[in-house]
Amino acid sequence: MSEPSAVEDLASYLRELKAKTGRSYDALAKRLGISKSALHRYCSGDGVPPRFTVLEQFAKECRANRQELAELHRRWVRAQATEAESRVARQDQERGEPEREEPDAVRSLLVAAEPEDPPAAIGTGGRPTILRGGGSRTRPVQVVLTVLAVLSLTALLVWPFESGRDGGAKAAEQASVASVTVGAHSCIIRRGVRHVDARQGGHVWSTDFVCANRPEAPLYLGVDTTEKIAILDTPKSWFVCWAFGRVQSDGGNIWYYTRGDRSEPGKESWSGWGFVGAEHVDAPVHPVSAMPGCEFVP
Repeated sequence: MSEPSAVEDLASYLRELKAKTGRSYDALAKRLGISKSALHRYCSGDGVPPRFTVLEQFAKECRANRQELAELHRRWVRAQATEAESRVARQDQERGEPEREEPDAVRSLLVAAEPEDPPAAIGTGGRPTILRGGGSRTRPVQVVLTVLAVLSLTALLVWPFESGRDGGAKAAEQASVASVTVGAHSCIIRRGVRHVDARQGGHVWSTDFVCANRPEAPLYLGVDTTEKIAILDTPKSWFVCWAFGRVQSDGGNIWYYTRGDRSEPGKESWSGWGFVGAEHVDAPVHPVSAMPGCEFVP
């Protein structure tokens, strides 16, 4: 019998934790602020959450202890790395490129960065253009971030069950290098984060703004298009910049740039990076105070 994949391993552990609660998928999903279908995907191995925050909250609802949280994080990191490598392999196959071996030193590491796709920029006709430099391309799990390990350990040290603090989101916020409250709607500035933007040629966003948002909010390819490319499953997300765009249903025309939790079918090449309307984001004022404009938007 073959060994289960890292994604299946994570899903199995999620089901194990869920079984301890006796709650249905619907009841747990409502507590987490995500859709029942999203939670079922994670627990069945059909998807991996791009952010650990939702799994941290899941663990809290399942009354997991510190050791179980650490084990959950370990499996999530491995599943993230597996998904990233599979995605790159599919892209290589589509381009007819030979499969490449991952260096042994990298394969042996369990802590990897947030998955990165090949650097891409917006090309003509609304299609992604792959950028290459020097005939080589960075593999997603070849860049191993010690910073992620440090931040993850910090989050574990302020685990709400042990410290009495409320919610996994607060623990994640404490893991950032610096945080400042913006307004009265729980928007938080986090400095020292690292979001690698495959859509913008591998640009690294080191500051983000965490705000509450409407679950299942759609992300669009551009601020003036109606081409949906991704979905925000979680009720709180990070955003990195804003731009003016088409008028939304509430009359506003502010759009925020972020990475969605899951891509729409056939839109995986954008890696989830897109624009969500301010009508779906809870903030005291739009655009969010101190957030920079998206310079890449004309």
